[in-house]
Amino acid sequence: MLKIPLPTSPLERRFALIAATLAVVLLALSAWLFSYQWAAYANADRALADLRVFHSILLAMEKVSVERGPSNAALGDASPPPPARERALREARAESDRRIADLLSQLEAPACRDCLDERDAVLRARADLVRARAFIDGLLDQPRGARTGEALHRAVAGMIQVVPHFTAIADVSAAKVDRGAPGALSRLLAARLAALLREQAGLLGSQLTPALGTGRPLTDAEQFAIERTLGTIAQLRALLQPRVLNDQALPRGAFQLVEMQYFRVGLDYFSRVRALASLPGDAGVSTAEFARHYVPLMGSITNFRDEVLELVQQQVGARRDVRLAWLGGIVAILSVVVACLFLGVWLFRRQVVQPFAEAASAIRAIAAGDLAAPLSPRPYRGEIGELFDAVQVLQGNSIERARLENERRHLIAKLSKMAETDALTGLLNRGAFDRRLKDACSGAGRRADGRLLSLTIFDIDHFKRINDRYGHASGDRALRRVATLSREVWREEDIVARIGGEEFAVLACVPAGSDAVDMAQRLRERLSATMLVADSGERFSLRASFGTAFAVPGKTRDADGLMRRADLLLYQAKQGGRDRIVAETASQEPAVG
Repeated sequence: MLKIPLPTSPLERRFALIAATLAVVLLALSAWLFSYQWAAYANADRALADLRVFHSILLAMEKVSVERGPSNAALGDASPPPPARERALREARAESDRRIADLLSQLEAPACRDCLDERDAVLRARADLVRARAFIDGLLDQPRGARTGEALHRAVAGMIQVVPHFTAIADVSAAKVDRGAPGALSRLLAARLAALLREQAGLLGSQLTPALGTGRPLTDAEQFAIERTLGTIAQLRALLQPRVLNDQALPRGAFQLVEMQYFRVGLDYFSRVRALASLPGDAGVSTAEFARHYVPLMGSITNFRDEVLELVQQQVGARRDVRLAWLGGIVAILSVVVACLFLGVWLFRRQVVQPFAEAASAIRAIAAGDLAAPLSPRPYRGEIGELFDAVQVLQGNSIERARLENERRHLIAKLSKMAETDALTGLLNRGAFDRRLKDACSGAGRRADGRLLSLTIFDIDHFKRINDRYGHASGDRALRRVATLSREVWREEDIVARIGGEEFAVLACVPAGSDAVDMAQRLRERLSATMLVADSGERFSLRASFGTAFAVPGKTRDADGLMRRADLLLYQAKQGGRDRIVAETASQEPAVG
């Protein structure tokens, strides 16, 4: 492998770092520019294909609209139509079919992967066109006098409803072209407006067909439909005029021809025929004669549309050629940059980026508490080596600090437990119990769930005799036994404490006062059944007296008051002969159990 001497001085190393950083930035910008230009070229190339689809959509829409001319003319003739009229209808239908087939072939091409919706719309349009033609053919088989105005209306409407399928997908196709060639949308809209103008002009002529075909005057509904179409044509003209005036590249001559041939001559001829068709009786103009004069005047609209589309195609093609030239230049520049900077980037990564990444990873692990994370075994020199030395010191200090912190937490937890725990029995001591009693009494009385706060105080009967007769060790054993049985009898959430020499206390929440008495009774019975063995081998049993008080609903009781009442009840149990339970009742009268 080729080895290049590394800079030796800090200044040289810093310079190399700056140069490598700038090279990486330049490479990244070049790669981004290449990607951007490639995407722009691909979009422009795709826009050309989308433009061809857009043009094919407009041509298919136009040919379907043109087909209405010979269809309307044939509907006004006798059955069968003259050979020339029949031939014109066949040719118009064949041209419509050819344009639709060409459009479908483009939409079904592998390059048009997102054209499924457009293809389905064209298939629906073709199906509607087939049905409309079949209905027209049925009318052409009938004598002219048997064709009603309603049937002619239906025939015209059937042909008209085919065009909206193409209109919807034309908007989608125009948006696709604009994505690949920004700036072309305005001219695409001009072509789109021209196509709509051609369709509305054809629709306007078709609206005279029922009246001319049946030799009757126009109805009020037909007059209203004509006025609405004329309004749409006027709006399209108003939208096209400023676009042609503001965009110097649009073909003004072709639009002036539209103004002259259609908006003047064509609409003037339509107005004359409409006036004749508004009078009673036959207008004297057949559908064939009207189509022969009116349809050619719409050709200027199609010519204007095609010239606009040619202009858009030139614009998109020029954009694609520019993007292709940019791509060639960028590829050449990138080849030189990559060849020159590859080795420098590799050295930069090995000597600077990778060590810093390893150090950062180790520091993050230490910060997250993973003090066992291994450091890089590779030897580094200079500032990098000093950095890893510092990280190693940081790791050692963090390990020692974590050890000391762990010892401190254990010590605090141990001292906290010792401060609240009776050393002999492991129960809470008097101070801890008083704090919990005070907290509980702050919400004393019957709670929202109907529970009572009960306090039971009990002590071992004749405990001094046990100490005197069997020794203090046996007395301690008796206290521990009482603590064990108390934990077994009362629930985990109940608070059991040793509050004096042989005196214990239990704080519990119970549904009813009888529940607290029942638990005290179970402990009394288990104590009575317990036999302990003294150091001398003698066996002795335990007895206890109990006093149970409650926080009474509706009355405020502080902790000291509750404690005094329970203590008084314990005293009454002692006075009553010991080995018994004295508890408050709902009326606050002591009850003996």
